[in-house]
Amino acid sequence: MKTTLTTLMLALLIIPAEARRFLIPPAARGAAIVEERQEARERRQREQRHDAVQKLIDKKDSNHDGSLSKDEYLSNEPDKKAAGRKFDECNKNGDLSLQRSEIEALLGF
Repeated sequence: MKTTLTTLMLALLIIPAEARRFLIPPAARGAAIVEERQEARERRQREQRHDAVQKLIDKKDSNHDGSLSKDEYLSNEPDKKAAGRKFDECNKNGDLSLQRSEIEALLGF
């Protein structure tokens, strides 16, 4: 009797979890898949932006403080005048260094 009762209780716990899959209409499952793909695409784009900013910081940040001073940014730039104007345009707070958010704007994100 105990075995039968235990088996029935387990069946009641397992079956609803499996049955939920069949209760969700196909259209809703499709919408969920589209939403998951959109979230994955947005996650990849955020990672790409983060990687691009980090790559620029790694390349130019000679003192490894996580930001770019004007001198660091202008180093190895072929057109220093144009690069200086772009730096000044993106340096919104006027502290003469670019933080991550300002570097994102510089890169066009």
